[in-house]
Amino acid sequence: MEKLMKKSVKNFMTKKVIAVKEHESIKKLFKLMDKHDILGAPVVDEKNQVIGIVTESDLISHFTTIKSPRGINLLGSIVYLDDINKFNENLKDHCAETVKDIMTDEVITISPDATLLDAINLMSKNSITRLPVIDKKNKLMGIITRSDIVHQIAKLKRP
Repeated sequence: MEKLMKKSVKNFMTKKVIAVKEHESIKKLFKLMDKHDILGAPVVDEKNQVIGIVTESDLISHFTTIKSPRGINLLGSIVYLDDINKFNENLKDHCAETVKDIMTDEVITISPDATLLDAINLMSKNSITRLPVIDKKNKLMGIITRSDIVHQIAKLKRP
């Protein structure tokens, strides 16, 4: 097991990555994820540099019903009981039309030379399930997911 954990991410990453551009429609993204049976995709620019990531959580948030803030009329003024900033954020997500509108733009990535243990620790620390693998110029080379790691450990544990 220790030997496996010291191997490089490049040995386990998926090299043919399904990535999207920020101007793609959410509808197209949804179909792409469904067609390829994936739960997330890196967002890349024209130079194939990672500029964001979009996940199933982003899509679910987009398709949930928006809730308006509760407020009361007090002496001719409306006093909001819920956080208006959260409402505005939910409204923006609900009205999103492109990948850029819902993507996470602070992407946690990993080098192809990092170890499998590094990937596990990074995913665990940040509560994420996928890491785009990038070169020194921030270009997308692959992706490693929690499922990829589980499959490798399962292979090792087989009798």
